[in-house]
Amino acid sequence: MSIMIEKVNTATLKQQLCHYLGLARQGKEVLITSHRRIVARLLGEEDGAGRLPLREPTVPVSALKDIGGFDFKDDPLKEIAKERRAR
Repeated sequence: MSIMIEKVNTATLKQQLCHYLGLARQGKEVLITSHRRIVARLLGEEDGAGRLPLREPTVPVSALKDIGGFDFKDDPLKEIAKERRAR
C-alpha cells in the first residue's frame, strides 16, 4: 500500500486544520512547510498506540482548598467559574 503525501504551508494549515487532521486520520502523511521548507510532519495514530490511559482522579477536587498557595477566599471551583464569566 502506498502512502499518500500532502504538502501544506502553515497559513493554510491554520485555516483548514480539521481537513488536514482528517487526512492524517485516513493514513495520509501531511508535510507542513514554512517558507517552502518542510518543518514538520503530521501522521495519524496507528491503533491508538500512543494514547495515554484515562485514570480516575486520586484526590477529590474539594482537596484543592487544602493545598494552599492559591489564595482563594472561597471554593476554588467557584473562583475559577467567576473568573471565566468575567472574561
